[in-house]
Amino acid sequence: MKRNRFIAIIILYAVLAGITACIHTHPAFRQEYEPVQNARYRVFTDNGRTIGYMRMMRSDTLPTIFFLHGSPSDLNVYRTYYEDTSLVKWANIIAADRPGYGLSEAGKPEISVRKQAKLMWKILEKEGYPSPLYILGSSYGGTVAARMAMMKPDKLDGLVLVSASLAPGMETTYDISYLFRYRLFRKLLPSKINVANDEKLAHFESLEEMAREWSEIRAPVILFQGTKDRLIYPENIDFARNQLVNAGYVEYHLLENERHFLQIKYKDLILKRLRKMIERSEPGEDNYSGVVDTEDAESGTE
Repeated sequence: MKRNRFIAIIILYAVLAGITACIHTHPAFRQEYEPVQNARYRVFTDNGRTIGYMRMMRSDTLPTIFFLHGSPSDLNVYRTYYEDTSLVKWANIIAADRPGYGLSEAGKPEISVRKQAKLMWKILEKEGYPSPLYILGSSYGGTVAARMAMMKPDKLDGLVLVSASLAPGMETTYDISYLFRYRLFRKLLPSKINVANDEKLAHFESLEEMAREWSEIRAPVILFQGTKDRLIYPENIDFARNQLVNAGYVEYHLLENERHFLQIKYKDLILKRLRKMIERSEPGEDNYSGVVDTEDAESGTE
């Protein structure tokens, strides 16, 4: 019996070590945390919590896009956006490291989506609540973005959610995730993974807490989702469409045969639709209200 238990532990450690090796092949882990050219980085403390973010502000007359990354990651995952020379001509950029990642006390988790959203609003308060303001969040960052939109609907002009977890229970939680709550196993994994796992295991409760407040969102919303996403299920799109009863409009893009990580591959489509959203909100533009179902993953046609 003892011999079998020992063998089982050895096998489990080997599996966890393999997972760790695989994790480091993910794009979020290949990113080097190097400063973005022409960007400024700021760090502040709020109620004992240190938060860091990046800003690229060119003009008070331009709209501002606030970027929120997923799990596990940091603000550098959107680097290709920050370095897009066309984007910086028509938008200011602010990008946050969510609590537990990057400059925001890496390795120290904050499992409450509500508290994360409050801290993200603190960044925008520090920046004088730039207006017009658009939030772009992917995966877990999309959850936080939606929570932000519920908190201060009058401060937001548009919301873009990419592969976002929005519906309680409509995502995959692997059984092995529950082992990572224990110190013995946490030591085997990078701090990013432990933070992501802590967030994941508390996600259902945060989403249930949000369920009563979807009607608070009044800004237009654009949703992107892969039809074969097995991390965050495509049913999240249907949930959001049913809940966003007071949104300016809801536009959704179901990308055929695509999985979870869309924000880089579909950067041009995401920015194209975001820019169209901004143009619709400008004086003299026609108001738009409706739903767009895009299934052509190549062209993104309406």
